[in-house]
Amino acid sequence: MQNAFTAVCRFCLLAFFCTSGFAQNSPGYITGQVTERTTGQAIPGIKISVVNNADVMTDGDGNFRLEIASGIYDIQISGQGFVPVARNQIAVTGNRITLLNIQLDVTLSENVEIRSDIFVKTSEQPVSNSTLNRAEIRSTPGSGGDPLRVINALPGVISASGEFADLLVRGGTAEENLTFIDNIPVGDFTYFSDKFDGGRGGRAAILAPDVFETLEFSAGGFGVRYGDRSSSALDIHLREPNREKIQGVIFADSGTAGGTAEIPLGKRGGWLSSARRSYIGNAFKVAGIVNDGIIQFPETLDFTNKVIYDLTTHNKISFTLLNLFESFSQTREQALSIDRRTDRFEARRTSRRLVFGTTLSSVIGEKTLGQTTFWINGSHNDGTFIRPEIFVSIPQRTRDLRDSQIGIKEELTSSLSSKLQIAIGGGIYFDQANYFTFENTGRFFSPFEEEFNASPRANRLQLDTTASGYGYAQATFQVTPRFSVTPGIRVDRYGITAETLASPRVSARFGVNSKIDLTFAAGIYRQPPSIFLLSLTPNNRNLRSQSASHIIGGIDWLASKDLRVRFEAYQKNYENLAVQPISSTQTFVQDGNYFNTGSGRSRGLEISVKKALTGFFSGEASYAYINSRRRFADGGFAFPSDFERPHQLTVIGITRFYGFSVAAKYRLASGLPYTRRTAFDAFPPFQVVAQRIAQESDTNALRLPNFASFDLRVEKRFGFDRWSFSPYIDIFNLTEHNSIVQPNYELFQPNASFLNEGRRLPIFGLRIEF
Repeated sequence: MQNAFTAVCRFCLLAFFCTSGFAQNSPGYITGQVTERTTGQAIPGIKISVVNNADVMTDGDGNFRLEIASGIYDIQISGQGFVPVARNQIAVTGNRITLLNIQLDVTLSENVEIRSDIFVKTSEQPVSNSTLNRAEIRSTPGSGGDPLRVINALPGVISASGEFADLLVRGGTAEENLTFIDNIPVGDFTYFSDKFDGGRGGRAAILAPDVFETLEFSAGGFGVRYGDRSSSALDIHLREPNREKIQGVIFADSGTAGGTAEIPLGKRGGWLSSARRSYIGNAFKVAGIVNDGIIQFPETLDFTNKVIYDLTTHNKISFTLLNLFESFSQTREQALSIDRRTDRFEARRTSRRLVFGTTLSSVIGEKTLGQTTFWINGSHNDGTFIRPEIFVSIPQRTRDLRDSQIGIKEELTSSLSSKLQIAIGGGIYFDQANYFTFENTGRFFSPFEEEFNASPRANRLQLDTTASGYGYAQATFQVTPRFSVTPGIRVDRYGITAETLASPRVSARFGVNSKIDLTFAAGIYRQPPSIFLLSLTPNNRNLRSQSASHIIGGIDWLASKDLRVRFEAYQKNYENLAVQPISSTQTFVQDGNYFNTGSGRSRGLEISVKKALTGFFSGEASYAYINSRRRFADGGFAFPSDFERPHQLTVIGITRFYGFSVAAKYRLASGLPYTRRTAFDAFPPFQVVAQRIAQESDTNALRLPNFASFDLRVEKRFGFDRWSFSPYIDIFNLTEHNSIVQPNYELFQPNASFLNEGRRLPIFGLRIEF
């Protein structure tokens, strides 16, 4: 494996410096369908124009087909009565089908500017919304193609460190994010979600970048269609397979390898199948950090399948199936060789997940689109961390987490007139779980922060079938061609807490002119406690839902069709947070209970300038300021939230020439807060030094130095007669900036040491289309 990997790396490097062209004899094809966004109606007579090249009109069913030479193109889509949009950097390979489905909005003004599809205005989400397509996901530097790390580069999103690909949005935690894949609620979107990492999120996304069509991310103020989370919403759409011929993609890099196949099912359907496996240990060997005390190397295996089929002209059904496997292990010998005590564990972790969903999309009459989704989710996470002492091994923590969810929902969107659109929906779902958790004593030894005050305890939560449901309704009133307002209401019944809660929300957009919009959103958001949190102690089963209120205002300026400037200010207020105070009860050291006594507030502003992925240069520059505070109880001390970076600057630039794409990203951010611990002599006769939190005001009272990273990506695309080949290199932390990301407390040491991330990490990869 290592020899093969070395050969691949050498081949990639050779390709980078090869500038000779290859003959392009066979043309490629761009096909697709154009529909109206709200009603799902096919739109005939729409013009599809390749910039400085061919054009074609959609037929009576909204379908189109373009024959064009291999290359990368910008495409404009326009038609009378609809808002024109541009789709950029569409790659075409000889004798290969590129599928391009387009959704258009009805125009309400005579003066409409064409804009990139990633800048399309939506009435439901006028604020804090970002849309990324597959090309953007692949081309963002410092991501290795991982969509989570791409989202992490957006304004208002931070990462705890380079190791984690978590989403920490506007002062929130990783557990406050909502994720859908093809209308299926999937909960956690990351690998390594077995709760061993203290709520920091996972290390990688569960989907390969090749299976994406679009990714819509909302950092706040999202509509009533989304519920159960208090910070952000991530809506992922997997790409559809073509229906004409078998074709595929092979991809590999220093950490993963896999492939995707598209198989037609007659003229009415198709099947997309993708498989991927990791071998991240090789990336660490190339970077020279194999012996730097990292907890072994994770291994993942995932399968993605999507089938789509037209039952009739107005009814389409899709099936999405994800199978996910992950594991990592560390032997006693490996553990004992690690210098950092908090990583010195004999360990074994495994996880298995199943996500399945089917959606029936029906065009009802001429004004309504209905979507019925049925889904099944199931997971089993288990693992054990053992302290390898000199003469004996001591179990420190064990997890055996099994859960499942079955649900069905209905969503209807209708355009009753040019001035009124409505959306209604609802669903019911059933949860089951069997969770076993064990924590050993944290006295004098704290490998995990939350174990410092924990005495040994084992708990099992057996959750029988528990029903929950929700319903929502919203209406968009186009009061004038320039002003629209969208009020909505959502009602949730959480069976796990026996609560019925209402969440009103409203958003609005006012067009100052054809280029400048004023935007606003406000609402209440609910989040029930996780099953894992309920399982930790019997008293935790009395926890109730936390709530957050969002208020957001902004200005959008479309400087040109592919350049947008955005300013937003926001405030987010938390109530009933489930927290584990330092000293809330006399028996806290023994019981480890959580309480709904917490509260908090996050406020900030974001300024961004984004150039869409088109032309010679594209990129984004953004600055975010945030002030986020939390309290253990009303009237208590307000301390910085765990993931507050007061200042964050991100600059991304991408340029293209002679088939090369060169991209760079620089991020500079304030250091994360951390808690002051005071050394004390636990056993004076033996001089055993440990650390403890002396008072509540010591919580997050200190701050790490600033975080900085410079990442670089270079890719070259070679076109052949019937296939294309794209080698690349993605280098993390090119300048080897030594960022301090975490304190480390050791037994017998009076002061903290710190975990640094300062290594340069190169990722070599390639992508072959055929």
